[in-house]
Amino acid sequence: MKATGFYIREIPGHFTWPLRQKVMYPGQSVESVILEDDARGTHFGLYSADDELRSVISLFYREDGRYQFRKFATDTTQQGKGYGSALLSYTIDFCRKEKGRTLWCNARKSASSFYKRYHFTETNTTFFKKGHDYVIMELPLYL
Repeated sequence: MKATGFYIREIPGHFTWPLRQKVMYPGQSVESVILEDDARGTHFGLYSADDELRSVISLFYREDGRYQFRKFATDTTQQGKGYGSALLSYTIDFCRKEKGRTLWCNARKSASSFYKRYHFTETNTTFFKKGHDYVIMELPLYL
């Protein structure tokens, strides 16, 4: 299903916190999902036509043209409707316009197939954190 009737805009970091917590760490406090560098990030929100926040992503410029996205979350009641796909595509395009060289993330292993659809590849770096297995995935941005 493809998402329709939505818009994406840059938002303050604190707008992402409730949805991050609800989707990624239910049962934990909102404070537990606040990133130390949220104030330095660029945050995007995907809103439905009726102004409901459906998906969020936080983007950080690291060094040498490398961007990392973190805390990518789509409301669980809205998953499978294309909102996350639309937001990830928007983020990839944003990084390309900014002349980024690479976009990477710490992906939950359970979500790696989603990222592979966007040509992210798994690296050899894996780790376990907060009950989940992760793999670092990368996407070259220059074509």
